[in-house]
Amino acid sequence: MTRIPTKPARQVSIGTSVAAAIWTAAAGAGAADTLRIAVAADPGYLDPAYWGSSSEQLLIDNLYPRLAKHVPGDSWKAELDAAKSVDLSDPQHIAFELKPGIMWSGGYGELTAEDVEYSFERHLDQGLESGVATEFTLLEDVEVTGKYTGVIHLSAPSPAFWSATLSYTSGAIISKAAAEASDGYFEATPVATAGPYRFKSHEPGQAFMLEKDPAWTGKAADFEEVAIIAIADDNAARVAFDAGEIDFTYAASALEYDSWSTSAGNTELRTSLDPLWLGISETYESLSDIRVRQAIQKAVDVPAILAAVSNGRAEQATGMVAPGLLGHRDVLPIQRDMDGARALIAEAGAEGTVLRLDFVNTANRATIAQIVQANLAEIGLTVELNGQDEGSFWSVDETRAADLQLHVKSWTGNPDGIYTMQYFTSDQVGVWNWEGLSNPDYDALVERARRSTDDAERGRLYTQMQEMMEKSGNFLFLTNEPLTILWNDKIVPATLPDGRPVFAGFKKTAN
Repeated sequence: MTRIPTKPARQVSIGTSVAAAIWTAAAGAGAADTLRIAVAADPGYLDPAYWGSSSEQLLIDNLYPRLAKHVPGDSWKAELDAAKSVDLSDPQHIAFELKPGIMWSGGYGELTAEDVEYSFERHLDQGLESGVATEFTLLEDVEVTGKYTGVIHLSAPSPAFWSATLSYTSGAIISKAAAEASDGYFEATPVATAGPYRFKSHEPGQAFMLEKDPAWTGKAADFEEVAIIAIADDNAARVAFDAGEIDFTYAASALEYDSWSTSAGNTELRTSLDPLWLGISETYESLSDIRVRQAIQKAVDVPAILAAVSNGRAEQATGMVAPGLLGHRDVLPIQRDMDGARALIAEAGAEGTVLRLDFVNTANRATIAQIVQANLAEIGLTVELNGQDEGSFWSVDETRAADLQLHVKSWTGNPDGIYTMQYFTSDQVGVWNWEGLSNPDYDALVERARRSTDDAERGRLYTQMQEMMEKSGNFLFLTNEPLTILWNDKIVPATLPDGRPVFAGFKKTAN
């Protein structure tokens, strides 16, 4: 395991010269029929089994079919995609029928139920080392009953499997024939896609180019091509936008809203589902005393952090689940208590402890790290800051897993809270569970929530799980980061409620 699902922010360390080179490449693709979208980074993995960044999620979501997908709009609503019909009346046996005539690019034929079987069952193959295998825990098999029909068999009823997995990125369907032709493994170049757009070309330092798929028989997209342009720095993205080099961009922060609102474009602030928190690794010896971890929770000035990174627009979180969703904790967030923090540090004899704080080296994350550093200095803890590029930050081998201490983290959210919280079970310690939460009671709650068919019960279980996370001292919930989007008058964007673009829905304006 080397990668973790997250939403990366842009990196201010990327120089202007790099951005300028990207813009030059993008300008060559800047015809009226090309939609130009800036993203934080080039995608590394376009295999749904290994997706790890927001750029990878964006490409997977826009290139691969799923049985159902969330659609553009102001609310989270999933509609059938590759499926003609789905029977959810029995959440342990999900029967589906595919739409006929969906063709894979590259000459790999028609999408059939065998592709669905292959796409989902491959996550059960331990040799694949799927990074999202946890989401398929209850999957037994996919029974193919016809060319277009099948039944997904689970070991227990699980509405969450449909809402959190099959309707989201990890539920992407790939071509069995294309995957087998590449020995079952592929990285940054998709082997075959099915939808309005297909892969066209990508070279290092150049835009990731998509083009209309002539085999697509569904509703046609407005643009002939889509250029995905990697610009790591939000300020550089704004400059590129003002120079007319991109049509649409978005930032995983509310801080850009004021700046981008002064541009000639259109700006909106969107509510994100993505949790942002300070991770405190129980597995590190100097943090093994819960009194030290709870002192850190009490000492960090979260309102000051939110004022600095969102101009006060972000609200302090009470857990992983965003407001308005099932299982959101409607409680008072942790309040700063310096006297209490100092008392805990004294009881633990932890004065003078030196800790390392890891973070992705962006302006946003560096600001958070500096505030945490100053806050913890007030209770006698020395914090060494360790800003890293995104790849280094998210790479975890056995050596680094044993040395995880403090870390500022953000993950891609999901309308169903089980999605994030299922990765903090005991068997995920050192893999996805950097905080080292190892509690059989928590593990049991995850399994109950995964199997619950009662929404009210699931909401209660999600609430209990987040309360347990906070009481462990391993988590300081910061916020669900708002997202800023910026677009020009040449387009009418189509976005999910959190602002992420849906390429095929973008329209050209009449003028």
